[in-house]
Amino acid sequence: STNSRLPIITPRVKCATRRLKEARCSVFGVQFQERFPVLPLPRAHRTVGCMGTPLEFLYHFRGLLQERGIRFAITSGMACVYYGLQQNTKDSDWIIEPADLPKLHALLMDHERRVPPWRISYRQIFGAPMNTEYLAQGWTSHLSIWPSAGGEEEHVDIFGAAPRVQPGTVQPDSMGFASPDLVAWMKRTDRDKDWPIVDGLGHLLQRAASPDAVMHLQSVPRLRAVWSTLDAGARAHAVLHRPLLSLLETTPNDEVMHGLIALERTVWETVNQERYRLFQHEWKEFYRRWKKEEFWDWPTAEPFAQQHERVLSAARRYELPIQILDEAGKEAAWQRGIARTVLRSGRLEALVLAVTPPRKRMLP
Repeated sequence: STNSRLPIITPRVKCATRRLKEARCSVFGVQFQERFPVLPLPRAHRTVGCMGTPLEFLYHFRGLLQERGIRFAITSGMACVYYGLQQNTKDSDWIIEPADLPKLHALLMDHERRVPPWRISYRQIFGAPMNTEYLAQGWTSHLSIWPSAGGEEEHVDIFGAAPRVQPGTVQPDSMGFASPDLVAWMKRTDRDKDWPIVDGLGHLLQRAASPDAVMHLQSVPRLRAVWSTLDAGARAHAVLHRPLLSLLETTPNDEVMHGLIALERTVWETVNQERYRLFQHEWKEFYRRWKKEEFWDWPTAEPFAQQHERVLSAARRYELPIQILDEAGKEAAWQRGIARTVLRSGRLEALVLAVTPPRKRMLP
């Protein structure tokens, strides 16, 4: 099944992964170096011709952030391309240290003023203003960037406090990419397409002999194989984050264990929906109030600095909340997700609770 093996790696992905020397050395070891021959890395501003515009832009933008001392990690779709788990994506997702967002603003405005200029705009569904107070509370900003006249539109999504990521764990590798472990936590969404990626990242960690593989594997045989190699301390640590693991030894039937993994996935899906709906509701209410302005128009063609001030002013004027989930709100969303899982699955609440990760793991 697709959940029990790595997705097929196509020649286009191999073309990209051959360039990722440092990460292959540090993450995957000799076996993976042999599988993916290494070519010289591109310089920050050199074009990368083998995968087209999105990857070219990724490398270029990464180099610009590095030059400005902006702390970042590349995550989600492009990280999955990097790890060989999907072919390509038009979006790039960046976790930016919230304190460095003023530097990012300065970078974008400088590139609007250069010759030839970039065109930079918030997208129509823009999330929240790209500033420290909003992004530090879990909002995301959605931008479009056209690096050249008549060129392709690049979608850039900026996170500050990314969902399902524990504070202090954003530690990119030497190429600027988030770890497989972090990406796998972020990919625990309610989208079907993300769960084979979670399993694939777990398989990569298994190949690298990382104990973190047991956090993410969805294949029962592989999960049992990795679990059998862990000592008591590693097992105790893993169970704190993934309680389902405590059932491996008392549930010898693989089909039953597979059902428990599916139940665990349902918990993640429903809790993620509860979290997302709160942000979605507040944003829609804000947008509805803002649209009532006379002569309202969005998105505008004005320079990004002016557009940003327009968005920030509107967010304050029409009360887009900065904090959506305080500690009590997170607890309530977690409990609602558990209750909905009981209803959706038809399983006993005690069994659902037995596979449910702690609230601070799911909604940190």
